Amino acid sequence: MELFELDDLIPGLSMDPTYDQLDEIYEIYVRDFIDNPFVFKGLTVRIIMSASTIEGYGGYPETFVHSITRKGKGRERVFDRHRANKVQWIRCILENYQDEEITCFDYPESDGISREYYWYKEENFLVIMQRVTPDYIIVSCFHIDSKRNREYFEKREDWYKNQR
Repeated sequence: MELFELDDLIPGLSMDPTYDQLDEIYEIYVRDFIDNPFVFKGLTVRIIMSASTIEGYGGYPETFVHSITRKGKGRERVFDRHRANKVQWIRCILENYQDEEITCFDYPESDGISREYYWYKEENFLVIMQRVTPDYIIVSCFHIDSKRNREYFEKREDWYKNQR
């Protein structure tokens, strides 16, 4: 799939998906990451398959649940329709990371671990990866939905540019 072909998976997806909608999103995730594992920059992209401990998502793998939920006000994870509706974007962005539409940069987190950022700025979608020898894992992915968040990641990108 090409970047220009990306669109929301389920038009009109609400903040409270039906079981059928959740299963449809999961089917795409299974297709992209479980049934068809892929190599990114010479390393296998690994999915954490252990069952999620998030209420309502116990039958789904941890990485999938993290890809479709976000931290809520009480710090518990809640469904995020913008993330979930773009689950099929993750692999496409990674496969097309060298495209001029994707901004790539590394940033050392507060724990000292360096993470790689792949930002499709035109569509405000970001995928964060981390090398965990001998593989890669998807740390997070999300729709950048506020000016504050955009500025936060722009500062990280600027740090990267100034360190080179």
